[in-house]
Amino acid sequence: MARFEEGRSISCPPLFEGEAYSQWSNVMKYFIQAQDFELWDIIEEGYIEAPKKKKKQMSENDTKAKLNSRAMHILLCGLNEEVSKKVSTCKRAKEMWEKLERLYGKEEKKDGAPSCANLLSSSKVDGVLALNEPEVSSNSCDSNSYSFEELQDAFDELFLEFETMNSKFKKIISKLECENDFLLKTKLNFENQNEILKNDLEISKSSNCVLEKENLDLKVKLESLTKEKKLFQIIHPIP
Repeated sequence: MARFEEGRSISCPPLFEGEAYSQWSNVMKYFIQAQDFELWDIIEEGYIEAPKKKKKQMSENDTKAKLNSRAMHILLCGLNEEVSKKVSTCKRAKEMWEKLERLYGKEEKKDGAPSCANLLSSSKVDGVLALNEPEVSSNSCDSNSYSFEELQDAFDELFLEFETMNSKFKKIISKLECENDFLLKTKLNFENQNEILKNDLEISKSSNCVLEKENLDLKVKLESLTKEKKLFQIIHPIP
């Protein structure tokens, strides 16, 4: 009779201890999808918190934040202590997954020693190195001076710093957009008030013209009465 070994628990994520990353990542992907497909969408696509202008947007932000926290919790539960320390500073599940891919996915080579070309093959590495001068040439990779892990750690620090700065700039842009909206509304209010004042001024000018006409009529009547009074005094002198 055939004997079968005990399988993995369907309620616990697979444990990654630093080896066989490709196998672990595939099993973890299916495990997360089995929990909730939206969790995998958060890991694969990530999310950016929208400005909280409406209740609907606030609700969507809360939902995505909860999914991100659940996804990060599952990932951390599937890492041993040594590996989890390397990704514990990540703020997004997508960031954590991509860092694991950078740290362990590129190391699975036949000779076990990644070359300088492989280190610089990632588009994100190219983007970060392009921000720092002097540029590193293809001949400047000296494996005797720096190990791959040291270079990778340095890159991770640069990338995290870049992500932090990018997040700060997004918050500043969002704040400036809100201030711009406020200034536009204020400008519109001033323009409306200016139109009202113009209309009031036109009404005042019209009223002033009427008053000037009435004043002129009164002057004419006064002059006429004065002439009549003088004529009356001539015809009927006082004895």
